[in-house]
Amino acid sequence: MSYAQGEVWWGPAPHKSDPAYRPWLIVSDSSHPFEDVESIVVGMTTQQHPEGIPVPDDAWTQGGSKKRAYISPWYVTTIKERDFDDQQGTLSQSIVGEASNRYTSTRPHPTVEKRSDRFSHSRFSIGSCITV
Repeated sequence: MSYAQGEVWWGPAPHKSDPAYRPWLIVSDSSHPFEDVESIVVGMTTQQHPEGIPVPDDAWTQGGSKKRAYISPWYVTTIKERDFDDQQGTLSQSIVGEASNRYTSTRPHPTVEKRSDRFSHSRFSIGSCITV
């Protein structure tokens, strides 16, 4: 199965004490170094928070939400693609760009150094995997 930037999938909420699922917006693109097995995602919710991004009905290019949806750009994680369940829909590139820009403009871009015999000591920025 192939997953793409802008798609919204239901998957596990890793930071909950009880098993829980929530919708996740895929913000990574094909430049993500492990794009064939995982995606960088931001959480979505029906709860309004001060920094949340409201998702208008016309931002859904496929599918949608019965309740008002919000993107939580501070709630970023990676999810293995095998853990995605049902696709809720797809959001427009403009709102994906807004979520990505909100995240990357307010945080320093951490770098990860790959250290093993198989890899050169290359660096990549997490922010560089989120382009629209």
